[in-house]
Amino acid sequence: MLKINQLVKKYDDNLVLNGVSGDVEAGQVIVVIGPSGGGKSTLLRCLNRLEEPTGGQILFEGTDLMTLSEKELDQIRTKMGMVFQNFNLFPNLTVMDNLRLAPQKVKKESAAEATKQAEALLERVGLSEKADAYVNQLSGGQKQRIAIARALAMSPDVLLFDEPTSALDPEMVGEVLKVMQDLAQEGMTMVVVTHEMGFAREVADEVWFMADSQIVEKGTPEELFDHPQEPRTQQFLAQVLAQ
Repeated sequence: MLKINQLVKKYDDNLVLNGVSGDVEAGQVIVVIGPSGGGKSTLLRCLNRLEEPTGGQILFEGTDLMTLSEKELDQIRTKMGMVFQNFNLFPNLTVMDNLRLAPQKVKKESAAEATKQAEALLERVGLSEKADAYVNQLSGGQKQRIAIARALAMSPDVLLFDEPTSALDPEMVGEVLKVMQDLAQEGMTMVVVTHEMGFAREVADEVWFMADSQIVEKGTPEELFDHPQEPRTQQFLAQVLAQ
């Protein structure tokens, strides 16, 4: 579904991605872990060209994203749902309107269709009772579950998660991870940047460890967590798993 070839991203003289490559198969859950500043979020944001790569190639369902116009790219982005660290919900709209907006504007769904789908998605994330609430009336965990529902409202082929729990209080993390776990079990293709090692171990098909602008090591959760091969991976895991 996604093929990344030798992706490079520079900010002036600062090399943030240095020849990153990887494949994401349909139905796979890829979890990207690593120290802050290693390039994880930049990689994720390059996958739908929210960040403009400096070089390399990104193929999505066979289409080279680097060759597309902005209009063509907007079409592709409807198939690539994005869930941000800080929710990015519209505070002036109700929860229901946040969910209906893109399907009506972009996919030209009728109000009735968009409402029916939004109701089903709210039930799916366990927040049916919040349909008429405004964003500032929600907890952080509820906001993030609504953000996931909003991404799902476009029926994407892949969901990209940029540290979806890092802005949450610890007691709210579990409710968001539960929704993500359910999506994984339903076969949703997902690329998740996270610091949640338990989630990576339980849900990922493949874990990518990123540090120093590169993917240092890839493997199944068992391979990477229990038998890391690279000294940099071993060092990182020794620190985070000891906490």
